[in-house]
Amino acid sequence: MKIAISQGHEKGIGLEVLFKSALMLGSRTSDLLLFATRPAVEETLSALKLPFEVKNKSILVAGVEIPVKWITTKKSQSFESLKAAMKYCEKSKSILFTLPTSKDQFPGYPGHTEYFRTFYKNSDLGMFFSSPGLQVLLLTDHVAIKNLSTTLSEELIYGRLKLALKTLKLWHWPTDKILISGLNPHAGENGLIGDEDSRIKKAMKRLSLEGVLNMSGPFPGDTMLLEQRSPRDLLVYLFHDQGLGVFKGRQGFIGSNITLGLPYPRFSPDHGTSFSLFGKNQADYRGCAFALSEALSLRENLRNGKNSGH
Repeated sequence: MKIAISQGHEKGIGLEVLFKSALMLGSRTSDLLLFATRPAVEETLSALKLPFEVKNKSILVAGVEIPVKWITTKKSQSFESLKAAMKYCEKSKSILFTLPTSKDQFPGYPGHTEYFRTFYKNSDLGMFFSSPGLQVLLLTDHVAIKNLSTTLSEELIYGRLKLALKTLKLWHWPTDKILISGLNPHAGENGLIGDEDSRIKKAMKRLSLEGVLNMSGPFPGDTMLLEQRSPRDLLVYLFHDQGLGVFKGRQGFIGSNITLGLPYPRFSPDHGTSFSLFGKNQADYRGCAFALSEALSLRENLRNGKNSGH
């Protein structure tokens, strides 16, 4: 089982933060497999001003060797490297690690998660964020505010929660309490500010009848963080900025963006391409290093059947 890494945008900071992170791993880089183009790798490494050697099956960076599968394409490099890495993960039961790219690299899709949902014909795939002190699950992600009320049906809430919790259990990923926010201010004030939150209660009831007993809510979204008692508590938010405002406000960009429900685990750093930093050797690699360490830890846990230490 490898960590199969897609290149990301060739003019973004993805390869830079990957190489900087890899220098901290030592011999563990043998567990990685990068899917990339030679020109993108050589341009990034030249900017880093580190000694390097590009080989047929690996890259040697300051004495650290990273296995690689070269791709050649005149199309979107990030998209082609992603497809190659996905195919590898399907065959080898490896973990996918995607470096940041831009949404224009996914024609017709707002991002990775929506592409995965279409490709694997599974609308319940979940967007999960993990950091040293906080775990957040989004029930919707790139949905316009005006469409939230109709999008957040009881079936969607139930389906995405069920798949997310099932996946975390399969991964031996500890969760203590599951805290679920409401959609409306004050979680709807028992219907005074809207009835959408009743759908959450119905979905929670269905899950409790199936044996999920450590759930509570819905809580007002603006104060639910105060209910957290452990870094292993899972905070479930109804929409993108409701959850990520809390997550990034507390954690910054030190976190993992994880897709739940794929045929394999998928990790990504919780930041974007930062085009303005490309080639300047100034990118902060800590978010990538954290996400990569989590992917490697999960790899060991899945191989050994142990609980993770998150």
